[in-house]
Amino acid sequence: MEKDNWQEYKARGNMAENAVHFLISSMHGWKCHKFGMENHIEEIRKTLRDKQDEISRKVRTMPDLMAINSTTGEVLLFDVKYRSFIDRRDPKTALYGFDYAQMRDYLQFWPEALLVVATNYEPYFTVISLKDIEWHKHFHSRTNGNGTLYEQWNLAGIQKSIKDVFPNLPEEIIQKARNMLPRKINLDPRD
Repeated sequence: MEKDNWQEYKARGNMAENAVHFLISSMHGWKCHKFGMENHIEEIRKTLRDKQDEISRKVRTMPDLMAINSTTGEVLLFDVKYRSFIDRRDPKTALYGFDYAQMRDYLQFWPEALLVVATNYEPYFTVISLKDIEWHKHFHSRTNGNGTLYEQWNLAGIQKSIKDVFPNLPEEIIQKARNMLPRKINLDPRD
């Protein structure tokens, strides 16, 4: 991936992460904290970038956010992805694109986390519990784009609305968060 494209993908991902952080932090009793690898010391990130051992992969795939409810003590981990396109041509299909082995690492290291997929169209914030994903049932296909492998996962039936996780989330807050998302539509399967 070219450096300019990487910076654009990173900027869109940051916008989505900030929008989800805003959603959670806007609710009474919830505090949201940056948790992922991007929020740690630059030297550690550089050191672990190309390492393939299990601990390095686990640290690199840390969820982006940790939400804590001060009333109930509930703790939730969220990894946030921005996608400008999700293939929903078939009613029983919702294909989400991921980098090769990214889902494998999520399922191995962070099965208790929730994946929030932000899009610039309804429902805007979809939540998938990683513990609900079954490899043999949800894995759809692999594609090769410019020498890089990507995976498609059919997560239809296990995706939920952000309101299913946070029923008291006001609609006006969702609209404000939606306005924080990128507007560009790009049909790249990784987006």
